[in-house]
Amino acid sequence: MAAEDQPPRAQANPEKTKKRKKPKKDKWGQPIAATADEPAVQQVQEREAPEEPVEAAAEEAGHGAESYECGKVVASGMPYTTTEEEIRGLFDKFGPIRSLQLSRFPDSGNFRGLAFVTFESDEAAMKSLELDGHELGHRFMRVERCRITASSKRQKKSEHESDPEKTQGGLSAYVGNLSWNITEKDLRDFLKSSRITSIRFAIDKRTGDSRGFCHVDFEDDESLERAVGMNQSQLRGRPVKIAYAIINRN
Repeated sequence: MAAEDQPPRAQANPEKTKKRKKPKKDKWGQPIAATADEPAVQQVQEREAPEEPVEAAAEEAGHGAESYECGKVVASGMPYTTTEEEIRGLFDKFGPIRSLQLSRFPDSGNFRGLAFVTFESDEAAMKSLELDGHELGHRFMRVERCRITASSKRQKKSEHESDPEKTQGGLSAYVGNLSWNITEKDLRDFLKSSRITSIRFAIDKRTGDSRGFCHVDFEDDESLERAVGMNQSQLRGRPVKIAYAIINRN
């Protein structure tokens, strides 16, 4: 076909070829009507934006505040071979010690170089901070105040509020926070005012060592009450926890 016989091409419609502008949308996906109204829409958006909760702001403002347990310090970085007597000898020169808790590996029961020391007064605890940086067994100790955490608050609450009630007919007591080297004879001497039937120590199946607590069976109710009355009494420098044993009758 000759060039002059070809039909003329349709001219492009400028209105169709012109790209449409996408309408502006706010953050909720709603179209913004006109440019002139944009300041008004922005004002509406600012008014509708959710305000920060007062509680969250207050929490953030007080986040930097530190709280510490009264009379308690944490000693870390000690050699694993350090004994309880050695640790007590380091700290008791600053004041009377209420309790000394050694952190141990759960699988072996061996000391892990971390201890919690609670003094009778906060003043003695502050003085013991002089041991920070003290060299012990070619290692340098770190001693700092013990911070209060949410878990420690829950632990304190459970210690003071969740002691089990006495079970009718029960003659057993739970005895905890014991030194790892406490023997049955030591415990019988400690509870000598009570008539004891048997003592059952909790033993680590892997290592054969004591897990630091036991259950004591008594001959009569009077002996049980005398033993529970000795709760928090000192045995080898540690406050012993004594409470009614939980009896599972299922």
